[in-house]
Amino acid sequence: MGNYFKKVGDKFKKSGSELSKPQNLAVASMLLAIAVVLRYFENNGMALLGTNLIKVGFDTLPVAVAAMLYGPVVGGIVGGLTDFLGFIAAPVGGAYIPGFTISMIIMGMIYGIAFYKETIKLPRIIITEVIITLFVNIFLGVTWFVLFYGMSLEKALSIRGIKEFFDLPITVALNFAVFKLLVKIPEIRRTMRIRKKA
Repeated sequence: MGNYFKKVGDKFKKSGSELSKPQNLAVASMLLAIAVVLRYFENNGMALLGTNLIKVGFDTLPVAVAAMLYGPVVGGIVGGLTDFLGFIAAPVGGAYIPGFTISMIIMGMIYGIAFYKETIKLPRIIITEVIITLFVNIFLGVTWFVLFYGMSLEKALSIRGIKEFFDLPITVALNFAVFKLLVKIPEIRRTMRIRKKA
C-alpha cells in the first residue's frame, strides 16, 4: 500500500512539471478547447427524459486524454476549466454551481492516477469509469443536486442513476476506442515509451 501511495505521489509531482513544456501546454490547451466545445453542444442539445439534468455528453473524453498524456495535475486543471468555461459559454440550469467544477477536477485527477504512465487496457478503463461513476458522478453529483438545487435525495439519485446507466458503457467504449487510436500515433507512442523509461 505504501508503494502505491508513493507511486501516486510521484505521478502528481511529475504531472506538475508537464505544463512547463510549451508543446505540452499547447496540446493541453487544444484538448481544453475541444472539451469546452463539446460541453457547449451538450448544454444546448436535446435533454434526455425532458430534463436538462440528464444529458449524455462527451466533454470528459478530452479530459481523460489530457490526464493520460500529462497526469493528474493537468487532468484536474483541464477538468475544472472545462466545467467553468463550459458554463460561461453556455449557461444551463440557472446559477453557476462550483460543486460540479470540483467534481470535474477530481475526475481529471482520477483519470491521471489511473492512466498516466500506465499501459491502458480495457479492464483498467472499466474499473476507472466505475470508480468515477460511483464516487464523482453519483455520490458527489447527488450531493450537489441536494445542496444547490434543493432536490430530494430520492429524486437526485433517480436522475443520476438514469444518466449513469446510459453514460457508463458509452464512456468506456469511447475511451477504449480513442486510446487505441492515440497509441498508434508515432509522436504519442514515442512519448509514452520515454515516460515508461523515466
